[in-house]
Amino acid sequence: MQPMTLGRAALALTLVVAGRPVAAQPAPAAPPAVAARPANAAAMFEFLLARRAEAADDAKAAEAAFQRALALDPGAAELHAELAGFYARQNRASDAVAAAEKALALDASSEEGHRILGLVNAAWADGVVDGPAGGSEEVWRTAAITHLQKVQNSPAMATDLGLQLTLARQLLGAERAADAVPILERIVSQTGPSGEPVSMLAEALRTLGQLERATTVLEQAAAANPRYYMALGDIYERQSKFEEAAEAFDRGAKALRTPGRELRLRRMNALLGIPDGKGAARAVTALTEYLAANPKDAAAQYLLARAHLLGGDAAAAVKAGQQALALEPRHMPTLSLLAEHYRERYDYAAVAALLAPIEKTEGARNESPGDVVRLLAELGGARQQLGDAAGAAVAFEKARTLLPESAPLATALAQAYLQAGRADDAVKVAREARAAAAGDLGLIRVEALAGIRAGRASEAVSTAETAVGGRRTQVSGAFVLADVYQEAKRHADAIGVLAPLSSARPDDDAVAFRLGAAYETAGRVSDAEKSFRAIIARDPLNAAALNYLGYMLASRGMKVPEALALVDRALVVEPGNPAYLDSRGWALFKMGRAADAEAPLRQAATALGGSSVIQFHFAEVLAALGKRDEAASRLEQALKGDGVDIDRAVIERRLGQVRRGR
Repeated sequence: MQPMTLGRAALALTLVVAGRPVAAQPAPAAPPAVAARPANAAAMFEFLLARRAEAADDAKAAEAAFQRALALDPGAAELHAELAGFYARQNRASDAVAAAEKALALDASSEEGHRILGLVNAAWADGVVDGPAGGSEEVWRTAAITHLQKVQNSPAMATDLGLQLTLARQLLGAERAADAVPILERIVSQTGPSGEPVSMLAEALRTLGQLERATTVLEQAAAANPRYYMALGDIYERQSKFEEAAEAFDRGAKALRTPGRELRLRRMNALLGIPDGKGAARAVTALTEYLAANPKDAAAQYLLARAHLLGGDAAAAVKAGQQALALEPRHMPTLSLLAEHYRERYDYAAVAALLAPIEKTEGARNESPGDVVRLLAELGGARQQLGDAAGAAVAFEKARTLLPESAPLATALAQAYLQAGRADDAVKVAREARAAAAGDLGLIRVEALAGIRAGRASEAVSTAETAVGGRRTQVSGAFVLADVYQEAKRHADAIGVLAPLSSARPDDDAVAFRLGAAYETAGRVSDAEKSFRAIIARDPLNAAALNYLGYMLASRGMKVPEALALVDRALVVEPGNPAYLDSRGWALFKMGRAADAEAPLRQAATALGGSSVIQFHFAEVLAALGKRDEAASRLEQALKGDGVDIDRAVIERRLGQVRRGR
């Protein structure tokens, strides 16, 4: 019998599922013959009949002819391979695989058998067609690569760019970019800088960190086809080359007869990335022009708000942000932008008003739960600063329904319960969360603080010590224990855990600060002063240390003029910080300047309505100025606040005095 030299001469194989070709390139005019065993003339005749029937779209007759050919020559590997190709063209993937496997069982080097198995497995891996039960994308992709690499160096594959592209795509999917690059470079060298291979090559190079090479590829592609300016701009952005990115997006937009919205907005966004806000003015101009024609584009209004902020025009930024929210009330980027802007100005009331609707309404389907959780957490934090502990708890509870496993959210909720006077609830939340995150230091800390406030100090401290364990010699663990000891009035223990750490890290300002605070709480004012002065000597712009030292001295009537100067230095570094404004007002009050103290303390008390000690300070100034009704109201607010750094009995007694006109 003569060999069946069927090869791929008659027809190119294409696996098409749902109208999508997986690999399709014209067959070469004269493909090399495939060696096989002696042929059967009758089988060859049936094979030709099969091809003729298929060409006439008579699939049933074609399959019958193929089966007759195989009955005449069942050992012809290439007949099985050609039948596999027929099944592939009929979108009968499983039948194609079975026939191809029979071909390989007869001839392990069957190029057509490997090709069909490579294509079908690639289609399954890419989700073009559902694969058989029990398989997986990883298994199918591995099989596709294995089979296609068997014929990678064959003459047939060398002329079949579609097949090469399929192999490259599978390699990229398997995170083997280094293997895909040479294949894609060969394809691009033959097809030129356009089409899918260019995009894939640029992405492969980017994955390998070869951004310069990827940029070169896309620059050449964009010169030939403007649609690649989008990808070129994107890769410039990845390299923080925002000026070049803006230029690429702009050239892409100008090259198109009707430039799309995305290209134009991407250019404006790139302008905003230029360092030091140097692109802000151009972005404002471009966005203003764009919005004149597209006034209902919320994303563009958001970009305009960003541009105004970078340009220093806060009022215009807020106006643009509000216009974006009028168009799309839950536009997450705008909500985040405005919330950050208000927070940086210590306007927590504005943050709370802005974000309150997030808590009350359900989101859109395309909304990211992570974005919603982040904004709910921002809302909870703002309410805590305002003294609305109950409202803060509601926000954190809502956030936890979306992200129940988050330890930081559990910590925040427990802290809100603690601030609201719900110590037992705080313990419960922290303890339950620690069942899944036993070593989380935030949970350990808040559980212990809540336990102490619930009247179980000994148990709470012991639990915290055990949970922190060997981490007590590390900064994070030492800080947790120091907080717990101080809450339990065990000041010597707090110093005992911080002092050795400070000795081991003499230049660590964070450790020195915490040790100074522990000294001050323990009444060792001289030691505290040394700690803070040492920090300031190392870092004259350390606003927190400047403020702490100034407040500590003023509160004790020590070196009050210097104390005021220290606080003023802190306010130069962080203008408008309400905690520092409180310190300034208190220092002025201690100097007998109650009238001068009113303005900074009013600003501080308005911003941090939940701070008991700030409300107390403001009340004292108001009482000294004869504003007793407002002073009484502030004392009542102090009793409802966080309770930090106050003695409730003292405030209650002072409230009675103020009400009696004293």
